[in-house]
Amino acid sequence: MNQKIKEQLQDLIKVHSSELIEEWVKFFSESEKEVQSRYYDDFLGFFEECVEENLDVKSESAQTMSMFLGKLYEILGDDYFFNFQESVYTCYMKFPLFAVLDKRDEFHYEIAKMLTAFFESMTSKMIIKLLHKNQELVRSTNSELEEREAPMSEISEGVLMVTLVGTLDSNRILKIIDKVLKNLENVNITDVIIEINSIFDINSEIAQQIVKLNNAIHFMGSRSYISGVNANIAKNLTHLGISLGDVKTYRTTKEAIKSIQLSKRVEANA
Repeated sequence: MNQKIKEQLQDLIKVHSSELIEEWVKFFSESEKEVQSRYYDDFLGFFEECVEENLDVKSESAQTMSMFLGKLYEILGDDYFFNFQESVYTCYMKFPLFAVLDKRDEFHYEIAKMLTAFFESMTSKMIIKLLHKNQELVRSTNSELEEREAPMSEISEGVLMVTLVGTLDSNRILKIIDKVLKNLENVNITDVIIEINSIFDINSEIAQQIVKLNNAIHFMGSRSYISGVNANIAKNLTHLGISLGDVKTYRTTKEAIKSIQLSKRVEANA
């Protein structure tokens, strides 16, 4: 940025800030003008610092401006911010500058190109940052959901507790089986309790998925037990004529643990 343009912009902000705000609020309804005038007044303060650093998008002042725009995005919301006047909210922030410069007969190609490049760069940086943030949120959410779908913990030495939650399908059960098998590989697990009390509904497909999980545990040399078989689940299984094969079932986890402890005592005395 040459010194003349820098001085023009600095003078514009210091001397004509009220006029710039007046130009800005023309884009809004009467009910919005007061709050939008405050936003633009804050913006001008950050923009003045950016001008001082020659509108360098890598400068510290530009980073501060980016944070301010991020806060505005959070306040205004996704739809409003990115669909403002059929464009992006931040893209419109340069127009009051253009308007007042034009009134002062100081609006020319070089200054228009410089301001446009700065605002487009700031807007692009912000959009990319939000995309990365949203992608990270999706990854984090998926990971958390997977953890919640089938939380696992070793409740006593050699005994793994697996809690099935929600609705099971082939894709979910494959993920759960993988997760269980990894635990069986890494830890000396002899017994696995599968808690099904939190499954939303029991049907033939879900029963088949549970049998698959049971078989996978057996293939790894461990024993499996189904706990949480309440009256409703038992009734559905009976009504549908569904069999869980040789899977051992229990009403509560406590009963399953007692059975495991008994089996271990018998083995120890054999």
